[in-house]
Amino acid sequence: MYIKKFPSVTTILVGAGFFLFADQFLKWVARSNPEFEYHIFGKWLGWEYMANSGIAFSLPFPNWLLVLITPLIIFGLIIWAIKHAPHSMEHGTWNMEHVSFALIISGAISNFIDRVLFSATIDYLRIFTGVINLADVMIVIGAGMIVWDSLLFVTKK
Repeated sequence: MYIKKFPSVTTILVGAGFFLFADQFLKWVARSNPEFEYHIFGKWLGWEYMANSGIAFSLPFPNWLLVLITPLIIFGLIIWAIKHAPHSMEHGTWNMEHVSFALIISGAISNFIDRVLFSATIDYLRIFTGVINLADVMIVIGAGMIVWDSLLFVTKK
């Protein structure tokens, strides 16, 4: 779905880069102070360091395999976005789907950096029973935008 006054390609890439940088900065803060915890609402919401060697929900998965396949997935997402972007990029804008993939790709790159450097993903936001990071939030929001966009597309048919 193309939106008339959608941000330019440059704005989207700078925004995705900002969130990637912000996540890496917050991960650095968390790694620099692993004993620091701050909870806003009991133990349900707050700041808490955790090195997650698994995948989502800390499910065990070999790190070497993640380091091997993650770049392939990221590269595939970039190729998909480029192949589907020519028309919109000619006009200097992206559609919602491209913004979604920019969020997913930047979140995946941030978590990939952790995997390569630390053999684990650095999480720091305690939400209920899990600990997540900004990259996870970007990936979930990007995926949610794709679902939302596809639902809008289906209802308009």
